[in-house]
Amino acid sequence: MVIYRFIPLVISWILISAQNYLDGNKFLMIASLVIPMLLIIMRPPILIFVQWMTFLAIIIWIKAGANYISMMEPNDNYFIIVLLLSFLSLWTVGSGLLLYNDDLRRLYRL
Repeated sequence: MVIYRFIPLVISWILISAQNYLDGNKFLMIASLVIPMLLIIMRPPILIFVQWMTFLAIIIWIKAGANYISMMEPNDNYFIIVLLLSFLSLWTVGSGLLLYNDDLRRLYRL
């Protein structure tokens, strides 16, 4: 069941799109929603592109963390923000790693 490997990836990109929306960047929001849809195209370069874009999406979570921490008061608790964004980063990397599967690579002819 290869389709179950796409669900965490789609959730990751929806969360990244929501973060881009909160940042006010509509172009990146739409591009973030398009990236997982590219997997409909059954070509090896598309699979590799989506994998690497998912790995590079961690930069968005790091930027969001720096932005949220800069808006906080000096005596606020940073632990929750760091914990949440660390979890989101790990989720994003994990969803990209789920694409490294022999069945999926055979499907995309890698």
